[in-house]
Amino acid sequence: MRKKKRQRRDKIAAYVLTFVAVIFAAFIIVRFLCAGYTVQGDSMLPTYESGEKRLVNRLIYKVKSPARYDIILFESEDETNKQYYVKRVVGLPGETVQVRDGNVYVDGRKAKSFGKEQILSPGLAADGVKLSKNQYFVMGDNYNNSEDSRSAVVGNVKKTQIIGKVGIKYWPFG
Repeated sequence: MRKKKRQRRDKIAAYVLTFVAVIFAAFIIVRFLCAGYTVQGDSMLPTYESGEKRLVNRLIYKVKSPARYDIILFESEDETNKQYYVKRVVGLPGETVQVRDGNVYVDGRKAKSFGKEQILSPGLAADGVKLSKNQYFVMGDNYNNSEDSRSAVVGNVKKTQIIGKVGIKYWPFG
């Protein structure tokens, strides 16, 4: 009889301990490895839609640098009015990005297009933008409805501004 009670108590303790460990692991993952972000606006159409909730990998850029065409979450430099942006990395440190004839060119080579239309406004990239060390040129996939590195409000993004790589959609399902 005592043996059965002890076995039952040990089993319950094991379940409780497992539950606590899972909750703790989830907390660590959410706190340090990833974050949730709700996409706002249409600047990333057709890739991401406004209202989608996505996980952001906060750890990846501590280990490596952003790659061309990664989609990142970053915050503006304006400390009085912080804003968060989701954009695609087009230009890497040391490169020159230019928008001409409705297309993006990186170091004189035409870059891959993610938008459905030609770019109407080259903005700051009309004459070419030379990126310095730890600077990235980012653009929204909805080229003609995106505030991005072509705009003085956003400009070139420093690595210190980057929060992480945008990834898996977790809401809405499907």
